[in-house]
Amino acid sequence: MEKKAWEPGRYPSARRGDTYDVYKSAKQGEVKIHDPYQWLETSSEETTTWIKDQVEFTNEYLNRIPDRTRLKTLMMENVDFEKFSAPSRKGDKRWYWYYNAGLQPQSVLYRSVDEKLPDFSKIEGPGGEVFFDPNLLSDDGTAAIAATAFSEDGKYFAYGISLAGSDFFTAYVRKTSSPFRAIDGKRPAVDEDIVDTLRFIKFSSLEWTQDSKGFFYQRFPDRESHGALGSDKAGTETEADLNATLMYHRLGTSQSEDVLVWKDDENPEWLFGAQVTEDGKYMAMYISKDTSRKHKLWITDLTQNEIGPNMKWLKLIDDYEAEYSILGNDGPILYLQTNKDSPRDKVISIDISQDPPLFKDIIPEDPNATLVQDELYLYTKSGQKLRRLAEDFVGSISVVAKEKDTWFFVTTTGFTTPGIIYRYDFNAPEDTRWTQYRETKVKGIKADDFLVHQEWYKSKDGTRIPMFIVRPKHIQKDGTASAIQYGYGGFSYSVSPAFSATILTYIKAYDAIYVVANIRGGSEFGEEWHLAGTKERKINVFDDFIAATEHLTKTGWVAPGKVAINGASNGGLLIAACLNRAPQGTFGAGVADVGVLDMLKVNHERFYSGEDTELKHLVGRAWTSDYGDPHVPEDFDFIYPISPIHNVPDQELPPTLLLTADHDDRVVPLHTFKHTATLQHKLAKNPNPLLVRIETSAGHGAGKSTEKKVTEAADKWSFVAYSLGLQWREEKAQQHSKKDEL
Repeated sequence: MEKKAWEPGRYPSARRGDTYDVYKSAKQGEVKIHDPYQWLETSSEETTTWIKDQVEFTNEYLNRIPDRTRLKTLMMENVDFEKFSAPSRKGDKRWYWYYNAGLQPQSVLYRSVDEKLPDFSKIEGPGGEVFFDPNLLSDDGTAAIAATAFSEDGKYFAYGISLAGSDFFTAYVRKTSSPFRAIDGKRPAVDEDIVDTLRFIKFSSLEWTQDSKGFFYQRFPDRESHGALGSDKAGTETEADLNATLMYHRLGTSQSEDVLVWKDDENPEWLFGAQVTEDGKYMAMYISKDTSRKHKLWITDLTQNEIGPNMKWLKLIDDYEAEYSILGNDGPILYLQTNKDSPRDKVISIDISQDPPLFKDIIPEDPNATLVQDELYLYTKSGQKLRRLAEDFVGSISVVAKEKDTWFFVTTTGFTTPGIIYRYDFNAPEDTRWTQYRETKVKGIKADDFLVHQEWYKSKDGTRIPMFIVRPKHIQKDGTASAIQYGYGGFSYSVSPAFSATILTYIKAYDAIYVVANIRGGSEFGEEWHLAGTKERKINVFDDFIAATEHLTKTGWVAPGKVAINGASNGGLLIAACLNRAPQGTFGAGVADVGVLDMLKVNHERFYSGEDTELKHLVGRAWTSDYGDPHVPEDFDFIYPISPIHNVPDQELPPTLLLTADHDDRVVPLHTFKHTATLQHKLAKNPNPLLVRIETSAGHGAGKSTEKKVTEAADKWSFVAYSLGLQWREEKAQQHSKKDEL
């Protein structure tokens, strides 16, 4: 499509203040850093005006993109297919699963009409009956289920509802005999049949005790800023997440009567997670101080302790040495997955009846294992390997299983396959135990039209990095294609194959390819791979990603300057940093979603400006395990040189789109606001646009409605296509045909 020339210097105005922040450097001593847009960190009339002006300015630009509407229409058509989860049987003997007819804002929780598992080889549509429809909670589809838990007896359903994308949620309890669904087309009242209501919950599961009398959960202190029950103000505040407590709620009582299980006044930043073993005997408490793969693990015997602050704990793991996750138990023998002395993880058992507890390796670490693509094996509890399942599948695998069941379900997902659900039944004859249960069928996208392969490239320091390349079948390695290159590179998060109808729609429409670079900082090759992309080694992440683009152009997969880079959250930092660092012309466009862009503000509650003035900005302090702490002089010296907002280069940047949301309480919008203002000031005459897209009634990403997801995708990728000067495939074919006729 023909691209109109950009007119520099028309950005909305933003006042530059004279605020200076004081830090300490191991190399330079006291350092004063100018923070001219600190006023954008707080809500004010000035900030509101700036946001309004930016929204109008960006929309004016997006509206001029010829393919924007057409791309969104096609994406909506291709997203319109049935989606569902694997079923799970609850204590009422019924089966429950999620289902979305195609374009519903949120998936609906269905259940079987009786104890029989539905046979979807003979049933079309959702099957069963609606049990809980979150789409009835709001008019705009922004109320989403954040957590669910059924009581052991199956009589009660506890569920968390997040509004407008906030990480905070309110938990409700209702009887399973009282479904939340429309009756004769009429929407039920939101509070209809509610047994209990609990507020101020974040980063928590809901863990029922086996007697079905109550559940454990983590909460934060009351916040006036959240407004009344049902308000969507949660997520817009800038208060620090401090003083979490682990609580026990007894069914039928008010939240004010909940029992305190644990708190730590000396460590207000720590978080607490609960897990009750399936036999109901033990409760495990996971204690985390940051986002690293390290935590404490304490165990209490629920049959020997009254629930409360005086419970006796077996401090099984009482230092931050590694990550442990309980998989199950046989009485006092716990089975756990851990990275202790095994960067690529292993399975161990711990006999807590022994004094001291007896640790034993069950499934040793596989030094060749990767998390780039999943493999599924069956083992005995003694560690004997029985067989591999889904041997020919390449992609991501998830399992739904319970110790007491004689079956489990497996969902497989790939770049071109949205999902196939399998069932394994231990009671069936050996040759029929593994069967396909249900397959997702997409209307407008055919898996056979695409090819997926993995290849390796070398980073700046010689490290070999893998990447996945997804392309339409007809795309050749001739140096003419364009690409979207995605990455994350942090917090031990592995980017595994995932299905995206909007991405496939884009690359098919524009003869493009989609690339996922599995760079350092993730856990694709275990904890060592993660640590190689943290703190003073964070630069490796950026070098890996830039090298991926260079590899694509050198090997002929894409044309020079035709790679658009994208990432979200930590990946947003990745994009902004790479745009700053890469030689001019390396990238054709950059799209940074909800990024961490002011790295000196990742630990706000300890921040001071000249004097000890406390600022409170949410969860950033937990990120110091990956980023370092800017208030530690040695860390400041490696953080400041890579912080995007402080290192905008004096060179041309490609078309850039930053994205944020007004209810993002994980990476607060100030990062994107301030970086936008900085780019538009320092590079006011940049020949390419530097824009921000600000979403309303949305958060960090979770809980977005289908409509919001598709609209955002259409805006992002039409911006990229327009920036790269791409043509719709059919139009390009017509032009070639006319040339041939001449």
